[in-house]
Amino acid sequence: GSLAWRAANALPVAAAVGYYGGQIVQFLDRQPKAPVLLLFGEVDYMIPLSDVEEIKRHHPTVPVHVYPGADHGFNCDARDSYHPEAAAQALERTLNFLAEAGVRP
Repeated sequence: GSLAWRAANALPVAAAVGYYGGQIVQFLDRQPKAPVLLLFGEVDYMIPLSDVEEIKRHHPTVPVHVYPGADHGFNCDARDSYHPEAAAQALERTLNFLAEAGVRP
């Protein structure tokens, strides 16, 4: 997630999607040069919701979604934190976002 944020700020990418980017708050002074979508789990033990709110405050035009009941790694079906509902919603949101940005996955 944090690498996607940094790539959107520094590299010629068409769009970027960040899943649970815990270090984004360290780079809030940077402005994305490409559309960015950020996805977080509500109960992520590594990323406090206060950090997510800080991201929203600094970048109000960046879509940020928080999945209720989801933890860090909610999209990885090999982890105990896998959250199938959040993963499915995040995938749909990701594919729609990339399509709107003109990116074909």
